[in-house]
Amino acid sequence: MQPIGTWTVTIAGQPTQLPVMPIAADRAIALLVTLEQGVAFGERVGRALAEKAANDGIEAVVGTATLGIPLALEMARSLGLDHYVILQKSPKFYLDDALCAEVASSTSAGVQRLYLDRRSVPKVAGKRVCLVDDVVTTGTSLMAGLSLVEKAGAQVVGLGTILTEGQAWRERLGAWADKLRALGHIPRFARSGDRFWPLPE
Repeated sequence: MQPIGTWTVTIAGQPTQLPVMPIAADRAIALLVTLEQGVAFGERVGRALAEKAANDGIEAVVGTATLGIPLALEMARSLGLDHYVILQKSPKFYLDDALCAEVASSTSAGVQRLYLDRRSVPKVAGKRVCLVDDVVTTGTSLMAGLSLVEKAGAQVVGLGTILTEGQAWRERLGAWADKLRALGHIPRFARSGDRFWPLPE
């Protein structure tokens, strides 16, 4: 599918141009694919989120596969942590006894599952944890991740994302909404005539 335009968003102080991609006949999104943004981008956003969380005493960073991996890695590096934990979305053979939570994503079809490898539990149990993802749209992925790491005994002290999209995530996150640190914001887009326009917020 081809983009129908572009949208420029400021991320951690720098303008970034994103393709606007239709996801339905009357809806579109500005698409951030972190793996396509390059190494310097990953380092910059990881460092920026680490700076925002500098006073939280974070002992572990947890991200979501696949697009949250660069953010988790670079944030952990900036915080001086040697490890980070990734919540997987596919049932790999070594995850047969993993902790699991269901999640519905706005960019993936159907209900998915998040898996926390039991071998990673000691990396978060009893630790002050920051949970990160690349883009927060509905908040369902973050809340599923939150339930997983808390089940593993983590103390979640912060949530982080590169971009928030729209405002639906606020209701889903509830009291956590005010604790979400973001580096930028994008609207959702709706069709009007033969063009797509940002939805009012």
